[in-house]
Amino acid sequence: MNKKIKMNKQNNKLLLSAGLLIVAAAFTRMFPHAPNFTAVGAIAVFGGSVIKDKKLAFLMPLGALLLSDVCLQLFTETKGFYGTTQFFVYAAFIIITALSTFMQKRSVTNIALAAVWSGAIFFVLSNMGVWASSNFYPKSFAGLSACYAAAIPFYKNEFFGNFILNSIMGNVFYSALLFTAYAVMERKTTMQEAIA
Repeated sequence: MNKKIKMNKQNNKLLLSAGLLIVAAAFTRMFPHAPNFTAVGAIAVFGGSVIKDKKLAFLMPLGALLLSDVCLQLFTETKGFYGTTQFFVYAAFIIITALSTFMQKRSVTNIALAAVWSGAIFFVLSNMGVWASSNFYPKSFAGLSACYAAAIPFYKNEFFGNFILNSIMGNVFYSALLFTAYAVMERKTTMQEAIA
């Protein structure tokens, strides 16, 4: 088998593996979990840094988010579609995916840093959505600041103590799972192809 065909087979296997990992991670939103302790941020970081086809890099995490929102809407009491704020949530994951495409090396440090900043981006944009789409806060910098200040104690009963920490810890945990599982699959595929 020539080298180009072998590389294409290997890339297709890895792409399928990445896709399956993303779909599996999307379903973490369907099972009982600590608030905001889900795999969605990790999916965006993983998709952006692993998937070489940039269209797929964005499509996979957004598709996983949309699929889980549809399932939440249809099969649970949780609303999958909840209004204008949702556009800010999707925008957060688009930005996270875009920034993750610049990850040059998938090292433990880079992945951990991405897990932290992706949680912060989600916090900033999702709460900006609350401010922009509700009448709770004046449409001013003071109103936006009040919205962010109100968001922190609002989540005090979460597993890790607050919204930011839950999002970040969820991203760290699921990033570790996704990237480790993918590294194992990548190594196994490379070894199989070397033997063939």
